[in-house]
Amino acid sequence: MAMTKTKKIILISALEGLAALAVAALLVFSLWILCSPQTMATACEKTGNYSFAVTCAGLKYKYSNDTDDLARCVQDSILSGKDKYIIEYGESFLDKDDFEEVCEKKGGNFKVAVCGSLALSQYNAGDIQKAVATCETGGGASFIKLTVAVAENGSAEDINTLKTALSEQPQSEIITKLLNLLNTGE
Repeated sequence: MAMTKTKKIILISALEGLAALAVAALLVFSLWILCSPQTMATACEKTGNYSFAVTCAGLKYKYSNDTDDLARCVQDSILSGKDKYIIEYGESFLDKDDFEEVCEKKGGNFKVAVCGSLALSQYNAGDIQKAVATCETGGGASFIKLTVAVAENGSAEDINTLKTALSEQPQSEIITKLLNLLNTGE
């Protein structure tokens, strides 16, 4: 069945209208990200899309260079589970002069969570030495994720490196349990 000229014109007009709407939506979306990346990051966080939230929060950080914005990038990176982002933003965060101050302001175990997650990502990237140094910055409890990962999948060399680092930490119940985990695998 052949289309009449009128039907072709109607179809083309409808497709042009849809294309115009798609372009307009893309333009609005792009402007939203560029003009107000923090609101886009918040929207992404609420929907659980932490990978895109990291991108938006990273843009906000580039605009402001504020350590609080960088801390948000780290949080979103950790929640996204992407080692690449955790390393990129986590290492930058640790290098900031006001790292300790921002961690205190965030409260709780924020510093431990950041250092533990960053260390695990560094280990996953193949750098046990950097991972141990990061845990040392965070204190005893930040060794937990790294120790579990090394106990499950680490080489004998990685286990020995981590045992040495843990033995040099101020001894506590956590450190004792982590050393036991490395010694016995339980």
